[in-house]
Amino acid sequence: MYLKYWGLSCFPFENVSDERFFFKSTAHCTPSEDLQDAIVRGKGAIVLTGDIGCGKTTLVQRILLALSEKRFDIALINYSRLTSTEMLLEICRQLALKPAENNRSAILHVLQEHITRNAESGRNTLICIDEAQSIPSLATFEELRMLLNFQLGGRFLMTILFVGQPELQQKIAKIPQLKQRIALHVKLQQMEALDTTRYILHRLRIAGCSKAILTRQAAITIHRYTRGVPRRINHLMDRSLIIAMRDKLSVLDDRLIKKTIQRYPC
Repeated sequence: MYLKYWGLSCFPFENVSDERFFFKSTAHCTPSEDLQDAIVRGKGAIVLTGDIGCGKTTLVQRILLALSEKRFDIALINYSRLTSTEMLLEICRQLALKPAENNRSAILHVLQEHITRNAESGRNTLICIDEAQSIPSLATFEELRMLLNFQLGGRFLMTILFVGQPELQQKIAKIPQLKQRIALHVKLQQMEALDTTRYILHRLRIAGCSKAILTRQAAITIHRYTRGVPRRINHLMDRSLIIAMRDKLSVLDDRLIKKTIQRYPC
């Protein structure tokens, strides 16, 4: 444990979603605004893709938390390896719906009734599917596409937000009818060098660090090695803080960062 050594109140580089540590980088600004606009306007289908560890889930969770509960009814699917029927049932569960039977017809009936009531009362239904690239069959994608046929008065009754790694785009491309329904495809990029430094300093500051403990060259090396991917930055910084404590150092310099990379490649 290095908290006392560095004067921290909590671990600053845990790879879990934590609202306290959210950092809106330049790479996140435009995607965030585009996604919010598409959701608020009730676009049918939206896609967010990005490499592993680039912050997709954190970004989406922040957007969802900012939506008004009175205006949005949200189903968040975190586990996507589901058959088409399982996916429909999970959507119902997330929306607090209980179909009379577990067959497709009964599920679709209760789901359509619910989202129609939402629309008539001015409430938007949003289905967010994280790790969507893991959906096991095209049949499940096709079932989700069919939900977009639920329309009323020239507007979609629901919005589906697919979130996943770049291969998600390839899966969607195999279903032309679904691909044509995608109103917006946002690609989340890695952070640039300056934002990588700001990200590190931001997390240290939130955790209670009150002194400069990172050299400029060390920050450059971290960015080059991690390519600006938050999850990799977190891993490298966490191990670097441990090694520096063991070596009784007061600053993370370039030499220390390279030593950490050598010992704990990620």
